[in-house]
Amino acid sequence: MLSSPTPIALSPDLYGHAEVVAPLDNPPEDSLRAMSSSNPPPLHLTADMRRLSTPWPICLMRAEQLAERRLAEGKVLDPACGSGMQLFAYCARLRRPGIGIEIDSDAALLAAANGRRIADVHGDTWVDDSNVLVGDGLDAAAAIASVRANGRIISVLHVDPARPRDAQRHSLDEMEPPLSRLLSVWSPYLAEGPAGPGLIIDLSPRLSEEHMLEVEQLLHSSWPDAPLTWEWVSTGHGRIDRLTVWFGSAADPRCDARILRLLANGEVYCLGGSSDCPVAEIGVPPREGEWLTIVDTALVAAGLHDEWIERALPRKSEHRWLRSEGRRPLLLSSAEPRMHDPEVDAFVASTGKVVGRVKRPPTVANIDSLLVTIRSAYLSKLTLRCSLDPDEQPNIQRELDRAMRIYPRGRRGFLVDLPTDDGINWFVCVEPDGSTSR
Repeated sequence: MLSSPTPIALSPDLYGHAEVVAPLDNPPEDSLRAMSSSNPPPLHLTADMRRLSTPWPICLMRAEQLAERRLAEGKVLDPACGSGMQLFAYCARLRRPGIGIEIDSDAALLAAANGRRIADVHGDTWVDDSNVLVGDGLDAAAAIASVRANGRIISVLHVDPARPRDAQRHSLDEMEPPLSRLLSVWSPYLAEGPAGPGLIIDLSPRLSEEHMLEVEQLLHSSWPDAPLTWEWVSTGHGRIDRLTVWFGSAADPRCDARILRLLANGEVYCLGGSSDCPVAEIGVPPREGEWLTIVDTALVAAGLHDEWIERALPRKSEHRWLRSEGRRPLLLSSAEPRMHDPEVDAFVASTGKVVGRVKRPPTVANIDSLLVTIRSAYLSKLTLRCSLDPDEQPNIQRELDRAMRIYPRGRRGFLVDLPTDDGINWFVCVEPDGSTSR
């Protein structure tokens, strides 16, 4: 361990050094605007930081969520703060000072410079008492001493530990810093609010249910009655981007599961509630006139499918799940989802009315047979949303697009694959007017 961490104050004097290590993409504007998801502050980020950092709109949404909680007095701590983006978003929204720790001196300098950049846009007295330490995030006593403090001064601990690549098989203590040791060394400095300490821990998005239970048991072993909220972050693309546990005073006691859906335009939609039972799949193939909806993977993973369905479908409509796992969970319904509701639309990749079935797989050689069904539905665009060889899919899509150019004013649709009594079949779906597939 480093015996004496080196504090770095959040000073504009850091900008010159930071510019050498990681130049700004966009220079700061002369007139500073309020911090918003569509207006991120100029930040110094290395290539690795860009890849690993939480997107700015999510940083802000998390800070807003934390501001709604009843927290103990104290500072915000991130013992492995990376770029500092999330840490100082919390500080700016809560108007509380922060402590970031980084063992790499260049990363620590960039984090401190980024904290100052955020303070330039949305700062007050919190910046004067904030520091980034060059040191070991597990040497809690030395870190506290280096900022000339003592006692339970940490109101919120946020950490995004480095993880082995094989997230399904590694143990929690293979994270860096190890979770159990991290909690052990920092517990004496955690101030407790009405619901316990405020803990926010980012984990692998592919963490198994067994490991999730292990995390819950670890946290509840020290604070048995504290609330806990699991949060999934999705940017679409058929995968979950982040998984986070919010615990104690940081948790939302009204829900044990929550999804943040980040859209391409920077908007973030939140869905929270009680995690439902696992989805029961019913393998009866769809009929023409029914609606097939590809939903966000996080919706099923979080167990919030029923919460979403209550909002998405008319009460008397029928529905069943055809597929609940993988990149394209499929819901079949008798009615069209309420896509005019942005909080429904945000969690949908595509939805459409079933207009035809094809029994031959989509290949370049079989395009003519597929075009018969496509043309009868007056489609001008068909997106392949089925399991295909990734090397072949672009070629097939390109040939389809070329063949359909003669119908420029037609409708848009998509193709999905499903098992039937006759083997795998492919279903053509027509999207509603005005829809935007993701």
